[in-house]
Amino acid sequence: MHKEELELHIRRAEKFLEKLPTLWSRESVLFEATFNRSDEPVPFAERLTNDRSDGWKPISEGESWGKEWDSAWFHLTARVPEAWKGSALAAYLDFSGEALLFDGEGNALQGLSDSSVFWSDYTRLWRPLAKSCDGGEEISLIVEASASNLMGIEKEQDPRRHAPKRHGHYDGKVRQLKLCRFSPEYFQFTMDFACLYRLMIGLPAESVRRARILRTLGKAMDAHYGPEDISACRTILAEALNQPARESDLKAVSVGHAHIDTAWLWPIRESIRKCGRTFSSQLDLMERYPEYIFGASQPQHYEFTKKHYPDLYERIKARVKEGRWELQGGMWVEADCNVISGESMVRQFLHGKNFYRDEFGEDVRNLWIPDVFGYSAAMPQIMKKCGVDFFLTQKISWSQFNKFPHHTFTWRGIDGSEVLTHFPPEDTYNSNLFADSLRKAGEKFGEKAFLDEFMVLFGVGDGGGGPKAEQIEAGLRQGNLEGTPQVVFGRADDFFDRLAERKEELSVWSGELYLEYHRGTLTTQALVKKRNRLMEQRLRRVEFLYSLFDLAGYPSEKLDRIWKDMLCLHFHDIIPGSSINRVYKDAHATYEKLFSELDELEQALLTPDENVITLVNILSHEYSEPVELPLSWEGCEILDGEGRSLEVQKTGSRLYLNAPLPPMSLTRIQKGAPKSVSTEKSALVLENGLVRYTFDEKGRMTGCFDKEMNREMMAGPGNVFSLFEDVPNQYDAWDVDIFYENQKMAEGVLTGWEGLEKGPVSQGLRFTFTVGESRLTQEIVLPEDSPMIRFHTHADWREMHKMLRVSFPVDVRADQASYDIQYGTVKRNTHRNTSWDMAKFEAAAHKFVDLSCEDYGAALLNDCKYGYKVHENVLDLNLLRSPNYPDPDADYGEHEFTYAFMPHRGRLEESSVYQAGAMLNQKPYCAAGELMGKIAVPCTFDSKVISLEVVKKSEKDDSLVLRFVELRGKNSSGTLMLNGGNRSIAETDMMEWNLLGDRIEGKDEVEISLKPFEIRTYRLWQR
Repeated sequence: MHKEELELHIRRAEKFLEKLPTLWSRESVLFEATFNRSDEPVPFAERLTNDRSDGWKPISEGESWGKEWDSAWFHLTARVPEAWKGSALAAYLDFSGEALLFDGEGNALQGLSDSSVFWSDYTRLWRPLAKSCDGGEEISLIVEASASNLMGIEKEQDPRRHAPKRHGHYDGKVRQLKLCRFSPEYFQFTMDFACLYRLMIGLPAESVRRARILRTLGKAMDAHYGPEDISACRTILAEALNQPARESDLKAVSVGHAHIDTAWLWPIRESIRKCGRTFSSQLDLMERYPEYIFGASQPQHYEFTKKHYPDLYERIKARVKEGRWELQGGMWVEADCNVISGESMVRQFLHGKNFYRDEFGEDVRNLWIPDVFGYSAAMPQIMKKCGVDFFLTQKISWSQFNKFPHHTFTWRGIDGSEVLTHFPPEDTYNSNLFADSLRKAGEKFGEKAFLDEFMVLFGVGDGGGGPKAEQIEAGLRQGNLEGTPQVVFGRADDFFDRLAERKEELSVWSGELYLEYHRGTLTTQALVKKRNRLMEQRLRRVEFLYSLFDLAGYPSEKLDRIWKDMLCLHFHDIIPGSSINRVYKDAHATYEKLFSELDELEQALLTPDENVITLVNILSHEYSEPVELPLSWEGCEILDGEGRSLEVQKTGSRLYLNAPLPPMSLTRIQKGAPKSVSTEKSALVLENGLVRYTFDEKGRMTGCFDKEMNREMMAGPGNVFSLFEDVPNQYDAWDVDIFYENQKMAEGVLTGWEGLEKGPVSQGLRFTFTVGESRLTQEIVLPEDSPMIRFHTHADWREMHKMLRVSFPVDVRADQASYDIQYGTVKRNTHRNTSWDMAKFEAAAHKFVDLSCEDYGAALLNDCKYGYKVHENVLDLNLLRSPNYPDPDADYGEHEFTYAFMPHRGRLEESSVYQAGAMLNQKPYCAAGELMGKIAVPCTFDSKVISLEVVKKSEKDDSLVLRFVELRGKNSSGTLMLNGGNRSIAETDMMEWNLLGDRIEGKDEVEISLKPFEIRTYRLWQR
């Protein structure tokens, strides 16, 4: 057969397959419908108790029922024609968006979805109602619909600034209201034909199997004239479907899946409803297909379901118990893994795994984050110490320049911890489970030379509702079919347990799993990132404060809820900045509520006194930087607890106290008599006994002379603001493309400066810049006893598709820079020798990056930023971006942030940069008044290299939990001093479930030893 003739026959089969679903039903009647619309979702019971004459209106096909984000309830009734007696029934319903179908008694049946970006033919509009009807009976259904679809509402990709509809629009219409006489025979014939057609197009053009399948399909099409021919047609196809797989064919362990974004192009409100739609659909399929297994991650989603769909939740629990519904992913949500802190990562597992154990009695041992934008090298240790042995993602397949070399491997973290990792080789978590896709996956599978199986995640997520019957039918036909991997419906945990038996054969990947994409998510939506960091610090502080008192008053339930609300906002489309405007309005409202609740918790510990401040340093090292006091204390003498006068000075808009605070301490200060202060003004040189900083008339830092090292640290002007055009090729909020480096548009222009107060505590300058359409004001402050200079910055940001960066070229040459990450540091190359080096032109860091040679170095620190570049000898920080999609208002407006520059002697590991970063971020608590009641600091810790990061109450009993971290990559030790006597201590895992050694009794001091980058957790009991 000639090529052209072959293509003709293939095209004929394609067109025939497209027509078959239209033949599933040839007869239908319309439902009569009434509806009741609202701006916000209304619970089932409340909606149906409304008087039909008050708010309920009739509606027909083709009519509109709501605009963007509206919600409505529909009541549908229809009478089955007598002539349909004995026939199967199905509803065919389309409300131009997403909906949840209930029976007349309010039982959730199935989600409905009208479209999908993943497959052009993927909709969920059919729902079988009866296998055989009586004829003449009335059918009653109820539907809750949303005026939004799987991808939210209609939005422009690049709207004009302040355009009225820049946040999107939508028109909800009733498109289909049909009760259908359904043909199961046509449905099964369609599944047979589709299975063979998809296998055929995936086979090599010259293969015998392909030619014979095409011939068989042709015979079936030739034999088809109408419904009476279906049995004969299926008999023709059966011969090709009965050809068994070869013994060497791989197995595709197929897990029903529905990745639901906790928020993205829709608010969290809609994700709650997506859970109801998706989970009801999957429970429905389990009733119809006893072989089928479904899995879902994110305990947050189960909690949503428990609260909003309690009947569904009980049905899920029953399926979990019988093993057909798999709980996946130990994190509370599928969280971003670049921006959240080390302790936030621990709490993702702590709250996620505790929820699974408390609610379902199961210990989930995998991390399930298929769509997250990069994976920190600190993760393997945190996973292992939280009892998580396995890791799954597929996002690395998106990488821009380099192909990741493995699908199944051992991932090793910065401390040496290892977790077994699998990337499904189909490179998707929305598989259609058809043979052509599975064949490609098997061909790409990197370990096929020695492993016999790989994992497939099939079903469309978000509003798609997970797998459909069509995918399950395909899987059943492909369990033993020549030409395609053998489909086995299975569980991920069983797959990983089998894989663990082959661990010694797997390759090892050490260090971070860097995604060569979505680098802009380190910067976009700056205020969300700032508030998250502040929340992480506040929670650490409140936990420490309440640990000073009797644990009977510890607010466990309230803190549990606050933590979970914050953890929810760690979802990988919220905190990275890739969601719509409405998501961020909701997020900021949540942050304001949480900060208010934390304020109340702290105020409850205080006896107010406007003349007294209690300074609380929760760090396990001395706080040696000036302490910022309320401006209301300006003009007064400040006295310590023994009445001695302390040095205090205003510099610019801040009032600073020079009073080093001991580790983990409470220090009382009080107002004295009014005191006049005379200070001189600073010039363009800021100098103390340690360092001299020089600035020029353009506002640039032209010199940093370190007096201890007797050397100049700058290789060119620093504190240079550069404005770049920022128009990535795609994924506006997500991406920064490397060509931005060639698109510098402007530098900051100094429009004015003044010297700030110079005195015994600090000195400073105020600069005002314009850059593009924006304005920047900086207060630059150098303390008297510190080499670290701070740049307190206010930005009035008015740009679109622009990016603002600040750079500091230093006189340091090193092939690698150190980046602060979660509970450790990672080194990245400063050169671009290879494509792997070049691809990391923008990378994540938390509190600082550092460039050091053997005897000196310099660090660039910050209090709320994450996107850094260190190329050659230039330290560069990404300050602000202004993408236009999906939120056209992203970052437009006012911003406050601080970054700092710090030279140091020796390498980073020998410096005080770690302490400086901690002090810049975790400032002392200035409590207006005195902490009341009996206070007992439970312990103190003495170590120059180990940090005591957490002091809190245990999740399940009245012990305290202490978490120690070795941050410098050294074998290190320190002494823990237990205060108050009658205490015992023992090491525990991070879940606080299992003690890892005997309890140590009756000691006042305990030696704590840690290996490089090790994290160890202890429980402390008061006997």
